[in-house]
Amino acid sequence: MELLKKSVDSVIEKDRIGSPVFLRCVLHIASDTSSLLQPTAEMVALSNRWIPSQPQRVYAKGDADATQVTVMVQYTDGQMAVLSINRVETETAIDIMLVGNKGVIYHETPIGRNYVSATPPQLDATGELTEVIADALATGQPITVEG
Repeated sequence: MELLKKSVDSVIEKDRIGSPVFLRCVLHIASDTSSLLQPTAEMVALSNRWIPSQPQRVYAKGDADATQVTVMVQYTDGQMAVLSINRVETETAIDIMLVGNKGVIYHETPIGRNYVSATPPQLDATGELTEVIADALATGQPITVEG
């Protein structure tokens, strides 16, 4: 995951896609984790890393103890992130589309079945807005991010 972060950071820093305005991320997680809350918070942290604005509101649906959670993060300057975290029986994989005002980055790991040397992403055990995500899942309502 660190290599992915550094690679995307480099593209953003070189202004190759302009300013990021939308992130779509699908994480298929194959693990024995009892809850999807921490992987969801890690994807929110990833989004917050790339979107050049502060999170304003978080919408979340699903069940962190079941098979799927979807989170939408709205940022103060109008950017959006849609993140889907799914429990799967196969290997962990990530599919990212980061849209900037000048271009787009696509990344998929592993890259289909024909690329046997692709490495599944390793999560970092870091995350952001965990309590906000949990509140949004519990209430089914959008939660405004304080501060």
